[in-house]
Amino acid sequence: MRVRLPLASTATATVATVTTLTVLGAALLTGCAGEPGTTPPKTNVSFKPVPTATAPSPSSTGPVDPGPAVIRWYGTGGEKLLHELIFAARGAQAKHKGGEIVIDLGPLSSRLEEARGYTVAYIPDQKTHDTWTKAREHLASGMTTVLNASRLGVSPTDKDKAAEASDIGWAEIGEGIQGLKETDDRLRALGCLPTKDPWK
Repeated sequence: MRVRLPLASTATATVATVTTLTVLGAALLTGCAGEPGTTPPKTNVSFKPVPTATAPSPSSTGPVDPGPAVIRWYGTGGEKLLHELIFAARGAQAKHKGGEIVIDLGPLSSRLEEARGYTVAYIPDQKTHDTWTKAREHLASGMTTVLNASRLGVSPTDKDKAAEASDIGWAEIGEGIQGLKETDDRLRALGCLPTKDPWK
């Protein structure tokens, strides 16, 4: 997927994340007295609170530490997924800043597609996952804008529109890269240490 830019280009697909909430309800069953002259059924009714086997509420145990679950996510493919996306996005951005006219956005597109469909795409820490999702959305939207700009005509008016649209797309890709940096910082704070620094 190569694009010829008015002054650069990049952008791609979108990612969406869906969270499903399940609400569990409980019903309290009570017995009634029998009809006069009949033997009431045997019951084991107690008006004292009955201990349950349900997990204690977060308020009584404190917040759950997401660190171990996030570290597992990181070690079972998450690190590779994140780092390859960082490399692809920064590589395309470097070519744009270097003034290259034709930039191959295929690697960035492929990495975004992998992140969208990968089984470990969901990071088990909500704030980190939200940052990760927003970063990919910026990259995808910016790449799409750059690609669309490259398809405009060659008239002076179209060239001006293409240059403006391309600048907007690259700026959004920059926001996406910043979002990846924030994601990486949050992961490190949760105990995920990279085998190699993707920013060097």
